[in-house]
Amino acid sequence: MIQLIVRAWVQVQRLTVAVCTVAFLGLPAIASEGGFVAGPLGGSDLRAALAPPPGTYLLLMPLGGNAADFRDGNGNKSPLGFSGSTVGAGAGLYHVFEDMVAGGRFGVGVTAAAAKVCLRVSALNRSQCQTDFADTYVEAFWSRPIGELGISGAAADDPRRQYIPYGLTLGMSLGAVLPTGAYSPENLANVGSNTAVLVPSLAATWISPPWLADGTEVSSRIFYNIHARNDTTGYQAGDMLVVDWAVTERVGRFQFGPAGTYATQIRDDRQNGKNMGSTEVMSLGGVIAADLPEFGMFVAFKALTDVVAQYRLRVDRGILRIGIRF
Repeated sequence: MIQLIVRAWVQVQRLTVAVCTVAFLGLPAIASEGGFVAGPLGGSDLRAALAPPPGTYLLLMPLGGNAADFRDGNGNKSPLGFSGSTVGAGAGLYHVFEDMVAGGRFGVGVTAAAAKVCLRVSALNRSQCQTDFADTYVEAFWSRPIGELGISGAAADDPRRQYIPYGLTLGMSLGAVLPTGAYSPENLANVGSNTAVLVPSLAATWISPPWLADGTEVSSRIFYNIHARNDTTGYQAGDMLVVDWAVTERVGRFQFGPAGTYATQIRDDRQNGKNMGSTEVMSLGGVIAADLPEFGMFVAFKALTDVVAQYRLRVDRGILRIGIRF
């Protein structure tokens, strides 16, 4: 029973540190000490491989979520009666450089967040809320267009080709979650993780010719999360593979469609020489975005719900991203 409690209070942090990259941008979510998935705040979805034009960008990210129950290694609901919630906000600063690197755009970014995290275990008649700063996410990213695959004619024939990057774009990044958030092993709920995570990723975005409206976009970003040991608890989370995706349609300044994520651990977690199991989760939902070039802004909202959960709280969450170019 204690093992389940340890896993659950760490997983509640997934609500606070969970969207990255500029258009795209996000923050930390951390990996798997009980179901935690590390990476940019809110993960990735549309425009996963695209870099915005050169410049400096501010990203504001209010977010919230609820956890209805905890699922064990077989996906069954825990009898202990776990529930949780979070509300918070992140802020990121990203810069895309003017100079090209190997034919592509290069940029760097940092994101910080603060949140109120609450967790309740009904069977133990115990609950706790914590309000504090979460962990910090930093990354360097690179994006390169490969070509307008499947589109014929001169670019001047269709003005949309001046601002929609039709065809295939590839990207890569090297990110890290820095354990700067508030943490105590005595807490039932923590905002920070006390665990550093290295987060390399590869991304691809393909935008079709304007068959339906202005183009159908298929985007995906694959992360491989490598976790340091939590020296306070002796918990070593196993490496985790995370796949974020979105399939969206561009209609004028708007973009919308289904989105989701799948995460699975390559190695089991371990603590004090004991196998602690591994996390698997699949989340489905949708994303809608709007470009507001007259204000130098980009706005997107994503909502996801866990449809498969193993060794983690089953979470419903939403995040709003507002990107502003200086």
